[in-house]
This record gives sequence, structure tokens and C-alpha cells, in this order.
Amino acid sequence: MKILIAEDNQLLQNLNRELMNLWGYDFDLASNGLEAVEHAQKNEGKYDLCLMDIDMPVMNGLKATKIIRRKIKYFPIMALSGSTEYREKCLIIGMDEFVEKPCFPDMLYDKINELTVKTFKLESKDDDIFLTKETPMDQQHAKELRELAKEGLIKMNIRGIGSHDMEVVTHKNVPYKISQDFIGNDDEITIFLDRSKDKPAECHLYKSSSPMPNIYLEEEVYEEKRSKEDETLKNCTEIAKKKKEA
Repeated sequence: MKILIAEDNQLLQNLNRELMNLWGYDFDLASNGLEAVEHAQKNEGKYDLCLMDIDMPVMNGLKATKIIRRKIKYFPIMALSGSTEYREKCLIIGMDEFVEKPCFPDMLYDKINELTVKTFKLESKDDDIFLTKETPMDQQHAKELRELAKEGLIKMNIRGIGSHDMEVVTHKNVPYKISQDFIGNDDEITIFLDRSKDKPAECHLYKSSSPMPNIYLEEEVYEEKRSKEDETLKNCTEIAKKKKEA
């Protein structure tokens, strides 16, 4: 996790520094909006979130956000201010959330995790499987992912499987199951549910670049399989590591 913090108050800078170190997050500190813009431009595509103060010298947080939204690839921005009158303005110009100061650490931690949703990308290449996370494409995409996260779901882009890329909605632990099946167990196939509301299906994903067959399910069958998968995935929470050859 890499966070950009725009805050001019020295005491709050020190507090944020302590919290980021405690939580194990990488971060950059900006003392005004102009520095925040410069950091965002220099490190485009590397930030998972920006914590943006509003009242800052040189350039305030509102103007900085307008520039970032106009010039830089999307990443979430959370406004932090003691003045609730800014709330509507912040959301109108493209911020993702407004939090009133002072903000308790537990609440800040929860908000950071709520806003930094990602899509999983699964790519097959030369019989190897690569799992990575990607920042949402835009604010609407991020909102969609956050709504799915509330239900314990994610979106996963599957690339290099057959002639077409695919996007599925799955249980949040399915990527870990795939890694355990393919990497930990060296299986040739893994099976999971696509939980898309319009067309729920059972997916059969092969380690090779074969097409991924989907078996569309009737509601009753889907619910039965969903319940079983929920139970199976409870403890599946880590990416498997490649076994060392003897």
C-alpha cells in the first residue's frame, strides 16, 4: 500500500507518519496542494490513495484535486477537513470520500481499506499463472468494486485463456484458491463460481491456455453450490508459493 498524504499541520504530519509506519504502509508527505500534485505526477500509477487536507498554503486541496483529476490516472482521494461545509464541494470535484477532522485512527484505517479496492488480474503465459491487483479505471469503476466488496465479492480479469479475455465476479478468496490449486497443488484445472447476478455460472479454468468453459446454473443449483463454495473458501486467504524443486 502506498499513500500520498497532503497535510500542512506539523503535528498531524507526525501523527500520520506514526500511523502509516504502524500499519506498514509506504507513504509520501506533501505540505501543500502544489507538492501533492507534483508527487502525483512524478509517481503516477503508484499511489493507492491520497489523504487530502483542504486548507493548505500555496495551493489548497480543492484546486490540487481538480488538477490531479484532470491530468493524472485515477486513484482514490479522501478529503480530511474540520470544516464540513467543504463536503459537497469535495465530492463534486471528484473526491471519493469526505471525513471530518479529528478522525480517530480506527476510523481512518477502516476508510483507507474501504477506498483502496482493486480488481484481480489473472494472466496465463507459457503454462505459468500470474496474479496481480490493479487500481480501478475510474471513479465509477471504484464505486462498483466497493459495492461488491460489501458482499465479500471481487471482480477478476482473466487474460490469456483461449482467444478472449474474460471478466467474472467471484468470492473474494477465489484468487487464493486458484493459486493454491495451480501453484500449491500443481493441478491442471480449478473450479469456481462466477457470481454475476445476471448469469451465475460454474467456471472450469485450465492451467493451459485452453478456453474456460462456463456452465450456467439454475437458481436452486447455484445457491447450493454457492453455499458449499463459501464453506470451502473460508480458510483460503493466502497466495500459494511455488514449491521448490528437490
